[in-house]
Amino acid sequence: GQSAVRLVDAQSGHSLKKTTLPREAFGEGLVVHGDMLVQLCWKRHLIYEYSLPSLQLKRTVPFNIGAEGWGLATDGTSFYVTDSRAALFVVAPGSYKLIQQLEIFDPKLSQPKKLIYGVNELEWVAGELWGNVYPMYQHKHSECIVRINATTGQVNGWIDMHGLIDKQSAAVRAAPHSYVLNGIAYHEQSGRLYLTGKKWDHMYQIRLRSQPQLGPQHVHSVCNLG
Repeated sequence: GQSAVRLVDAQSGHSLKKTTLPREAFGEGLVVHGDMLVQLCWKRHLIYEYSLPSLQLKRTVPFNIGAEGWGLATDGTSFYVTDSRAALFVVAPGSYKLIQQLEIFDPKLSQPKKLIYGVNELEWVAGELWGNVYPMYQHKHSECIVRINATTGQVNGWIDMHGLIDKQSAAVRAAPHSYVLNGIAYHEQSGRLYLTGKKWDHMYQIRLRSQPQLGPQHVHSVCNLG
């Protein structure tokens, strides 16, 4: 009953335009495709299509791929979808038919491979899929972002975002399992990266710093994987 699609001013955070979802809907992954926005619904197995720039809801489409609707991103050709498990679905835009299903895995974390559960919000960033990790059904939460090869499902690397949740309100800090990092946006032309989370007080523009000395042991110790 609280989900909405908004046009937001990146400098002030103010909503310039808003379309509220149906009361029974819980909005999840959202992506721009051509002249429209495409959005997954969490448990109703639906896709919403909105016209741009009006944000007017133009079509509701049944979507029966995956257990639930979680992350959604595009490389400009295909859609990539996650569903709470360690699965990555490659989907055709428009028809929403399944092209391929992959496992999301990291062979560096365990042998023969560690399956990565709960990849939540997805974003296409410089040729990779990035997603926050939220192993909700494994009763865990994480402050890490995983970088995924969209062709194979193999993990290319990890981003440790510890510290941002500590900057939020007391209500958010008291329930980190519910109010997780789950907003990633990338502006390709400028290279700007933005992060936020559920009920967070702020959106952040970030700059990443490589830490090649941190390996699998660091990921195991801080990422709280399912």
